[in-house]
Amino acid sequence: MRQLHKALRENHHLRHGGRMQYGLFLKGIGLTLEQALQFWKQEFIKGKMDPDKFDKGYSYNIRHSFGKEGKRTDYTPFSCLKIILSNPPSQGDYHGCPFRHSDPELLKQKLQSYKISPGGISQILDLAKGTHYQVACQKYFEMIHNVDDCGFSLNHPNQFFCESQRILNGGKDIKKEPIQPETPQPKPSIQKTKDASSALASLNSSLEMDMEGLEDYFSEDS
Repeated sequence: MRQLHKALRENHHLRHGGRMQYGLFLKGIGLTLEQALQFWKQEFIKGKMDPDKFDKGYSYNIRHSFGKEGKRTDYTPFSCLKIILSNPPSQGDYHGCPFRHSDPELLKQKLQSYKISPGGISQILDLAKGTHYQVACQKYFEMIHNVDDCGFSLNHPNQFFCESQRILNGGKDIKKEPIQPETPQPKPSIQKTKDASSALASLNSSLEMDMEGLEDYFSEDS
């Protein structure tokens, strides 16, 4: 999600796979349909896209992901397993799992930029090389949060977020039901707007990425 957000902020555009993966993640932490439409539209307009073109070409897919179009399926955020096993990214894509889909040297460079220690990078790269992608991500979680043992098995990006918030809030759980990764895909409970505001305000610390602007969408009354 950090990779997708960075690409969106830099390019003001994501391809369909990226919009689905990141959009459903944001939906899972509390972004409403109206806020999602506003967020994506404003970002794409920064890329010089005409507002009418966005409304005609992109708003339908956003509404569809919230179950407001087509078969009215209320889509849920992708689990790690789904991200790892389906729809691999191609040239120009930013979705997928960095531990599964990134070239080892590129992954090493990313981890260095995230200030991971050389020893930690070696551990993560070895785990990824051994196809232990979720364990590699779990090790990454432990290192950026400075904990020896996170105490859980990581299997969902939204779980990563919730557990990160718990640590950053001093061990207190945020107001959200735990995610159980099973088939069919888990459906995290959607927070009220005021709860989502608090969550997004802390997302910068949680995933160490620039979320400037997102908090504005949660500043209005519920």
